[in-house]
Order: sequence, then structure tokens, then C-alpha cells
Amino acid sequence: MIAIGGRRLLAAVNPAACAAGLAPGMPLADALSFLPGLAAVPAEPAADAAALLRLAEWCGRYSPWTAPDGTDGVKIEITGCGHLWGGEAALAADLASRLGRQGLTHRIAIAGTLGAAWALARFAARSGGPAFAHPDDTSEALAPLPVEALRLDPPTVAGLRRVGLRRIGELYPMPRAALGRRFGASVAQRLDQALDRLPEPLSPLEPAPTRRVRLSFAEPISEPADLARAANRLTENLAHWLAREGVGARRLDLAFLRVDGQVEHIRLGTARASRDAGHLAALFAARLETIDPGLGVEDMILAAYRVEPLAIEQTGLAGTGVDTAEAGLAPLIDRLGIRLGPGALSCLEARASHIPERASVNAVIGEDGKTPIIPGRGAAANPEPMNTGSADLARRVFLGSGLGPAGRPGMTKKKAGASTGKAPRPVRLFRPPEPIEAMFVVPDDPPFRFTWRRRSHAVARADGPERIAEEWWQPDATGAAAAVRDYYRVEDAEGRRFWLFRAGLGEQPHWFLHGVFA
Repeated sequence: MIAIGGRRLLAAVNPAACAAGLAPGMPLADALSFLPGLAAVPAEPAADAAALLRLAEWCGRYSPWTAPDGTDGVKIEITGCGHLWGGEAALAADLASRLGRQGLTHRIAIAGTLGAAWALARFAARSGGPAFAHPDDTSEALAPLPVEALRLDPPTVAGLRRVGLRRIGELYPMPRAALGRRFGASVAQRLDQALDRLPEPLSPLEPAPTRRVRLSFAEPISEPADLARAANRLTENLAHWLAREGVGARRLDLAFLRVDGQVEHIRLGTARASRDAGHLAALFAARLETIDPGLGVEDMILAAYRVEPLAIEQTGLAGTGVDTAEAGLAPLIDRLGIRLGPGALSCLEARASHIPERASVNAVIGEDGKTPIIPGRGAAANPEPMNTGSADLARRVFLGSGLGPAGRPGMTKKKAGASTGKAPRPVRLFRPPEPIEAMFVVPDDPPFRFTWRRRSHAVARADGPERIAEEWWQPDATGAAAAVRDYYRVEDAEGRRFWLFRAGLGEQPHWFLHGVFA
């Protein structure tokens, strides 16, 4: 039962209560008058929805396109899947048998449209056998069904019945314009969807995989060794297909379908495209201990949700791969990701920003196509790509070249744009910048001494300033003068180099240390 507006109503009834004349929506007081010994329990919509979601996921053994349908059904797109089971009738029989073993009452219908299948499952099918409607016979199969089978709201159904339209077949000769004026557009829309005159797409629980391979067992398995052997076989089958297509997998999902209807998953991503069956099988084997087989696993499905082109690679005479940094690092990243978790590994990714702390972010490796930075390959070996987005801006505003003596009298400055090189950046940035105490001659000069972490540093050389203003187009921009920064590269008497900046344009600026050079 469920409470609505202070009234307790029946949310669902079992077959015995239905045979006694009870129906969902009936007030509990009326139901008790029919059956004084009626046992009623509070409804749990959230738990029911979760159970229906698990059932839809479990139905993935028949098709990758499954989704819950309302509060009491599951939609399955089996186009192109029936032959894998020996025909649609065999598929429906297998589904009915498995649902029966789980103690789930059900009605199954197969039709050419979602609307027709919905109508047949609820108004034509019986628990003893499924209802079938060939696409060419959909109109004949729907004609004797009541108008409620068109998924119409109760007021519309009541209006149709008042004018004598009780069966779907009675709507066929009716002019669509007249139906629309009298009952709204929903009647014609639902009718056309059921008859395949209007499209009605199915939105699956997950995106359809690029490729998937399935392995069924004569008897449920639960031993870790058996699960590992099955995973090896699935990865080998998938690797053969990947090799034929010239692609490699980046995101994989290994599903374990248990006999009790639960579905366990191992999901993994790779640092680079791979079709090495041994490597992929080892990644799955490292996570098998997280799988609870329950009473046994009766099906395993390996799906590749994302693939990328992967050319044939040259191998050594001994069968080993080419010794490249990328080929050696990617498998290591995959193994670390399996052991530490998918979000434990990250790489630096450049952003188009001249604000130093925004010029790069930590991106999770393998997420949305992100790949790790391979040391020694192009720009990744240099720390400067952290600020690639600010190269042009920094080149225009940087005033110094090389480190000159500290203080106004000895500083050497060049005109803006005189240097064609990019302004150097430190190898380490502090987030957030650390405040320091600085002493200077005038506010526009670099400091001749500063204190950082309770240690005093005498500035021997300095270069700058490099002015970096606030990004006014950002939502959090304030436009205040305090957001303007003047950066200086300074070297102390012991040869250590620092990256300092003065925040603000006032007479009492605040100084910060943002990074250190190697």
C-alpha cells in the first residue's frame, strides 16, 4: 500500500488478491471490506525501482540494449539477436525459464515496435506463454485489445469509452484530425508509434558497446580458477576481432551474470589502445578477487565500449615488443591503475590560460581519451608545456632577458617583444602561492631581500616584471586591481632561483612565492 493525500491505497496486488476483485489504486478500507484477512505492507518504490534496474541489467545477456519500462517492465531491443538463440521463440523460452527459476512472475511479448510489445505483454500475453506479433501483422494483433493498451492517460481512456471507442481496431478508420480535436494529439501519436508510423527510440542503460563476446556455461561456475580461464578465453576472442578491425580497446567491461539475477562487473580502461590478450587478461585477473560469484555464474560477457585505431607494431626477433618509452610505460600504468584504482593516476594536461595555476590540470589517465605524458617524447620532457596556453601572452609582456643585478640602478630591461623566447617557468609551482615578507626600494622594484618559511634570502639578481592580469571573461573575475600580478625571477646569494610576484598595484602590495627553479 501507499499513502497519497492522507489516503492509503493499494499499490500492487498478487494474483490471489486480483482474483478476489482487488486492483491497484483501490482504497485499503474498501479492500479490507472485501477481504477482512488481507495482509497489506507499505510499498517501497525506491527498492522496487532498484530491483527493476538490476533486472534490466541482467537482461543484458540477450541484448546490449535494455532499459526499465515504467515501474513494472523491461524493454529489450533484440533486433539481430534472435538467431544467437535459435530464433525469437527460443530466446523468449530461455528468458521465461530463467525468470521462473528466480520466482518472478512475468509476461513476455515480442513485436516490431515498443508500443505493440507493451500492449501485447499487458493485455494479450499470459504467464504460460509469450505473445508474438510479426511486423506485418501488428495492426491485426492490436485491433482486439482495449484502448488502454495504447499507454493513454485515464481521462483520455474515459473520453474514448464515452463515445463508444473501446477497442484499438475501432480507432483505425477514425479521421486523425477529428481524434486530435476531441482527445488531443496523444491518441494519434500512440497509435502511430504502435503501428510503426512514428519512431520511438529505446534509450539503453549504457551506450551500446562497439563489440562484445559472450560465454555461457552448462553449469554455473564459482571457482576463481574457472572464472580466470573464462576471462582468458573471452579476451582472446575479443583480441581476434580487434586485430581483424585494426583497432585496440581503451575501455572494457567484463560482466558476470549470476544465477540469482545479480550482475557483477569489472570495468577497466587502458592508458593506450591495446589488443594484447595476455595483458588484458592479466588486468582482469588482478580484479577477480573483487567478484562475488554468489551461487554461481552462468554467463560472462566482455564488451569493448571504446576502441581506437591501432596499427601493427614491429616486434624484436625474440618476440619482444619494440623498446619505446610509450610501449613500456602504458602497461605499467594499466597495472598500477588496477591495483590503486582508476582515479589514482593522473597526468598533466595543458589549458589555454595565462594564469600559471590554471595553465595545467591533473587529468585522470584514460578518462575521456586522456593519455599519460611519456617522458622523453617531444614537449613532455620539458616542464614548460605546463603553460603552453600562455606562451604568446607571456612573450608580449615579459620585459627582461636573463638575470641582471637586483634593484633599480642595476636592472637591465628590454622593450616588450624584444625577446622571441618564451618566459621561463619554474619546474615546481606551489598551490596556493605561499606568502612572503619582502623588502624593496620602491613598490615597482623587485625585492632586495625576502623571508620565506622563516628563512631570509638576499637577492643577488632579478629579472622582470612580467605582468599577468586577471582573466576578465571568467565567471569568478572581480576586476579589482589586487588581482594584477607582477612576476620576478630572482636569484639569492647562494644561487637558488625563485619565482615571486607582487599582487596589487597599491602602495602596500602583498608578495608571494609561486615556484622554484631547478
